[in-house]
Amino acid sequence: MANPALSLLFDKYLLGTISVDELHQLQGYIQAEENQAVLDQLLEQAFANSNFSIAGDDDPQEMYEAFLDRLKGRAIEKEEEEIGAGTLVIAMRRRRRYFRIAAAAIILLVAGIGIYAYLSRRPVIIEKPNVYVTRDVRPGGNRAILILSGGRRLVLDSTTADTVLTEGSAIIAGATGKLAYQTGNHPAVTAMLNTLATPRGGQYQLTLSDGTRVWLNAASSITYPTAFTGAHRNVTITGEAYFEVMKDVSRPFTVNVNGKAEVEVLGTDFNINAYEDEADIKATLLTGSVKVLPGVPVNTGDDKMGLVLKPGQQAQLAKTEKIKVLDAVDFDEVMAWKNGLFSFTDADLPTVMRQLARWYNIDVTYEGAVPNQQFNGKIGKNLTLSEVLDILAKSSVRYSIEPGNKLIIRRP
Repeated sequence: MANPALSLLFDKYLLGTISVDELHQLQGYIQAEENQAVLDQLLEQAFANSNFSIAGDDDPQEMYEAFLDRLKGRAIEKEEEEIGAGTLVIAMRRRRRYFRIAAAAIILLVAGIGIYAYLSRRPVIIEKPNVYVTRDVRPGGNRAILILSGGRRLVLDSTTADTVLTEGSAIIAGATGKLAYQTGNHPAVTAMLNTLATPRGGQYQLTLSDGTRVWLNAASSITYPTAFTGAHRNVTITGEAYFEVMKDVSRPFTVNVNGKAEVEVLGTDFNINAYEDEADIKATLLTGSVKVLPGVPVNTGDDKMGLVLKPGQQAQLAKTEKIKVLDAVDFDEVMAWKNGLFSFTDADLPTVMRQLARWYNIDVTYEGAVPNQQFNGKIGKNLTLSEVLDILAKSSVRYSIEPGNKLIIRRP
């Protein structure tokens, strides 16, 4: 696909995680003539998922032209109010496939634009001693995009119905918040690479074809074969993931951590935190044993040296590729994200804000110097952003939530 930026923004729109600035950027891409072929392909993929219902009498050509008028700033106020209530169900009977798909997706996009305009006109003000909120932000949930080997994208969220499809000779069974691969009694003849990616504000569970279970945190991804057919089981991750690996002595399980590190296991439970905006890659072992190697390609055939962890240990790999091992790590803090909690122990403000940014899909800025504060304790991830900030504000740090999911840390 010729325009990865357009593809990413389109995916974020379908997941409901696009910001106002990104929405405006998407508008610009859609208006550019050179992006029309890419947009057509994205629309085809989106509606192949059958996530939207289509019926009725409206002329799709008129829908399309009306959308272009909106992009050029000629939409009327009444139309914004009508779509402010939520996503529209598109009505049409004509069989012209291009306009049936394009108009449906475009009107849905217009609905998103209208919702932002509607909310920005009518702010909700919540005033607390150190928190000023013009629009609260709901917590994240089960959201992800499944990218199949041919490039087709399936949007997975709380509205996605249970579904079953095939990829090669593997069967993919999807339910709310979970995805599972099955090959039956016979390994798949053809193994294809799939990717499951969560946006900011999303999380998801995955069961691989060998029975290994994976939990993905927000803003993370895992690339994996639809079936493990060789002598090794290899996957690649970004962000953060927790693994419960199915034991198979004859086929080691290897996690490539975004090309910067490698974790080898046979059968064990472990967590990997490898966000780009964190200083270190952290691999924490709960049960079994793993070997951590810095920056080594997967299964080169060479003898590979690394550190073997014992349960309760955490390997921290700095950008210098030096590995440090910590003993008696607090499992509750490491696994808090999977158990629906934020957990902080002497955490500075930027560390706290990075976690909030991923879960609430917000952009954080600081007004002046970053306050020198430390935070301790646990907070439920099911709270709204203002409720979490109300707890943190007891430290005397002042916060402001502005339209467009923007969080400003203000001077005391």
